[in-house]
Amino acid sequence: MSGNSKLRGVLILGGSYGALAVARSVGRHGIAAAYLGERYSVAHSSRYIGHASPWESSNEPDPLEKLLGFADEHQLDGWLLLPCADFEVQFIAKNHARLAERFQLVTMDWSALEPLNDKSALYRLAGTIGIGHPQVYEAGIPPADIAFPVVLKPISTEAPNPLTRAKGWRAENATDFAMKLARAESYVGRRGLVVQQLIPGSGDAQLSYAALWDNGCEVCSVTARRSRQYPLGFGTSPFVESVEIPDVSNEARRLLGAVGYHGLVEVEFKRDPRDGSLKLLDVNTRVWAWIGLGEAMGVDFPYLAALVAAGEPVPALHPPRYGPVWRRPIPNALSVLHSVLQDGQPGYAAGRSVFARAHSAVFCWDDLRPVFAELPTQIMRAVGAFLSR
Repeated sequence: MSGNSKLRGVLILGGSYGALAVARSVGRHGIAAAYLGERYSVAHSSRYIGHASPWESSNEPDPLEKLLGFADEHQLDGWLLLPCADFEVQFIAKNHARLAERFQLVTMDWSALEPLNDKSALYRLAGTIGIGHPQVYEAGIPPADIAFPVVLKPISTEAPNPLTRAKGWRAENATDFAMKLARAESYVGRRGLVVQQLIPGSGDAQLSYAALWDNGCEVCSVTARRSRQYPLGFGTSPFVESVEIPDVSNEARRLLGAVGYHGLVEVEFKRDPRDGSLKLLDVNTRVWAWIGLGEAMGVDFPYLAALVAAGEPVPALHPPRYGPVWRRPIPNALSVLHSVLQDGQPGYAAGRSVFARAHSAVFCWDDLRPVFAELPTQIMRAVGAFLSR
């Protein structure tokens, strides 16, 4: 960045692997980085993080007080505040006016973001502009009128509970549906969930558009295939392959253009194998876990977001270099193992996901400490999730 840049640094809020990628991206450009994030995160150990403190996300008694106190302690006024997890993006959006007085933001306020974060509103918006999405079943519909299997998903993942942590529960039949519906309602209420058609298909059908937008205009974007998931079914993606998918880009641009989007975003689709059509699944209005893959493709998303936030000119960008892949080795290996144990075969792209040369979510020659923190972090996260049940 130029010596007279208006951006003093980047305060990364929440997240883990995406947060680590952000710290490395801006740090390599000489931009200071601080991290207020989950206790068991590889990002804490990065050499590019200057100041760090544990952050309990939605469990913070007063998250606004915690954030502003951290900023006061380390003199972070004027820094870019960048959310890397769901609660954090909603927290910033809902406190947009107050936070904009202290920080630079590349996040829209909640009135603009809510239609993208609330799945019911998202699907209504998609339907209005002619973007395909899974069939949604209204509350109280008789099970006889439901084409099983279906997925019960939380409308918002802001509050942690078994449903939001799992991201969705699959129901195979009316009996299974009634049992899981009652349990889901006990956590989020009937208005807090959506029941949608399950789109068949494996990792070859899971597709994403990731981008940076500036006040309704796309700055840069890539598309990718989220080839594996962990846990299986509705987990995160430990192996992502960069693939040029024009119709995914076109549909995502129509959606984001309709709301005049501003900021970083990932739009998730699934290609329905029954007719080849795209079905919109989710919109992540925050840093996504595999954002580091962009660097391998020549699209340095976090640094470009910093430029946009600071009002700095964005350099001329070349088209993305498709072909690189991104991997989280431990969850990816567990994904393959689970596929073998559950289905008797390793699943889609198992060989590539293990043996292909990949951009690592953790390993990097100029920042080795997260490599040694990865296994202990995974163990502590697993123990914490078990104890919280």
